[in-house]
Amino acid sequence: MNDYRAKVRQVVAGFVPDMPSWEQDGHLPRELFRALGAVGVFRDRWALGPVGGLALARVLVEELAVHNGGAALAVSLHSEVFLHALHRAGGHEEVVEGALDGTVIGCAAVTEPGAGSDVPAVTTSARRENGRWRLRGTKCFVTNAGRATHGLVLARTGDARSFGLFLVPLSGVARFVPTLGVKSADTAVLDLDVADAAVVGNPRAGLVQLLRVLDFERLAAAAGLVATARAAMGLAIAHMRERTAFTARLFDHQALRHRMAWHWARVQAVDALLDAATTPGPGGEVSHSAVAAVKLIAARDCADAVDAALQAFGGRGYTEEFPLARMYRDLRLTRIGGGTDEMLCEVIASNLDADDPLNATLVRGIAERGGW
Repeated sequence: MNDYRAKVRQVVAGFVPDMPSWEQDGHLPRELFRALGAVGVFRDRWALGPVGGLALARVLVEELAVHNGGAALAVSLHSEVFLHALHRAGGHEEVVEGALDGTVIGCAAVTEPGAGSDVPAVTTSARRENGRWRLRGTKCFVTNAGRATHGLVLARTGDARSFGLFLVPLSGVARFVPTLGVKSADTAVLDLDVADAAVVGNPRAGLVQLLRVLDFERLAAAAGLVATARAAMGLAIAHMRERTAFTARLFDHQALRHRMAWHWARVQAVDALLDAATTPGPGGEVSHSAVAAVKLIAARDCADAVDAALQAFGGRGYTEEFPLARMYRDLRLTRIGGGTDEMLCEVIASNLDADDPLNATLVRGIAERGGW
């Protein structure tokens, strides 16, 4: 694990001086993916399988997130969604090898103008024509589409329950969409009219395949949130120990240090929840509801910690000269992307609405005894 972190950290360090320009340009350099692939970052992670390599996936996101949220997002989508889906489905060996080496860069095209959290509402269609799959439709809010060489596209293949995932080479985008945060990971609209798309896995089970890999996107998001919150708090605490106000260090003011203590405790709790969520269950897979829970809590608690860190710097924290402003902007997406807070609550609630004979018996017993 330490060797892997050192490898990732060395690659990332070479790009750190140029990262501010990525924010201004609105694009990541393809060289980032190639450099990570050249030292085996993606190959090492996937050699251990989807769940077995989760610890390495966390390291990769952590090392990127503290420097650039857009890079962490784009790289995690490439690995944990694009590569992951291809890994599970099998086939497409040439594309997989390129993605492991970083010469192929992937993105995921799911959201549409009329279908966001309601994924089954997608209207992009895939039809068999002369023995080939033809895709038609429009996808929006596609992260890293401007730098990706290939897209993983969800399309309707038949009735209301039939969806497929398709591998599509990308030659350009319809337009780019400016965003509040993660500015280096460009966001784009794709107009699709592809005459020969390659199906990934079962052409009628694409939605199930997608939901499975989305859990890993959510885990990556949570890992990035924890790393960003810790980095922000580290800067804030160092500042509070040196800066004086009213004849005392900021850290000597009880209200300020207690605020930091509270947020530090919340971030530690999120990290522990992330550890639990990445632990496979009896079937060897992660728990859908546990993943939803950690992403839901991390998006709020870690963002609150970054907000408190920014506050500790006062006006300086609000300037673009400090990394706190970028961190603050970047984290807002995590309550939307990869599943909105509201949809994650639905995932969790669906597991709560289950038979519970023990507590049902206790409640009936209390009622019969006139306990209320």
